[in-house]
Amino acid sequence: MFSRYASLVKNLRGVVLVDPDEAEERVKWLQDRFKYRNLGVPPSTLKKAEGFFKGKMEGKPFVELVYPTKEVEGLKELCTEEFEVEEDVIEGLILASAYVSPILAIGKNVQEQLMKLALGTVTSKVDLDLKGWKLHLRIADYTVLDLYRWSTEHAENLWRPELNVTEFLEERRKKISRDKSRYWRLARGTNEEWRFLYYIDMASSLAEKVSREAELKKRLMRLNPHEASSGLAIEAAVAIAPRMSTGL
Repeated sequence: MFSRYASLVKNLRGVVLVDPDEAEERVKWLQDRFKYRNLGVPPSTLKKAEGFFKGKMEGKPFVELVYPTKEVEGLKELCTEEFEVEEDVIEGLILASAYVSPILAIGKNVQEQLMKLALGTVTSKVDLDLKGWKLHLRIADYTVLDLYRWSTEHAENLWRPELNVTEFLEERRKKISRDKSRYWRLARGTNEEWRFLYYIDMASSLAEKVSREAELKKRLMRLNPHEASSGLAIEAAVAIAPRMSTGL
């Protein structure tokens, strides 16, 4: 399991979440953009959209993701039970964190699910051309990479007997607020605003719940923090929609 994870993580450029009814054109766009890199598909997404991905998993770019450790899989099971968000979205977020990759979200339903967990968003007044999409997908990759070490190590505070939830949340919100400045180009337009990116932080969502629910805290404490925290980075989820016409 871990050897497959190690072979994928270096070449992965994103984790794909899809609503199959809206995905065909945009998935084709991703296939054309990432011919020589890998895009990960979580197991539950493959199960949910098995027919859609049939024939698309042979060679690059799409590869099925695996859990690097049982602890990360245990974190997914805990979060799936605790949050009213579809399993494939929870799994995608946790695996994207473990693989240090952004989410590439396709479809209205997926984006609505992400919005339930979002701590912030980046909106755009620009309809991106191909050059603009390439640039901002790369910037989203840097968002995840640059926040990864701090946000996973900081997430280990969840396992402390006493957690200052207000302070914990504020520190993570400050990191997100500062990171938004990367996307300044998207504000320099005159078009109708649309959501380009969602900041998701499962650690913040958990912090609010474990402070109120003793049983959840006990369950979390059974997981090894040094491994499970790899699934609790601040994540960037890019909406590969609705403004794709100039980028196709």
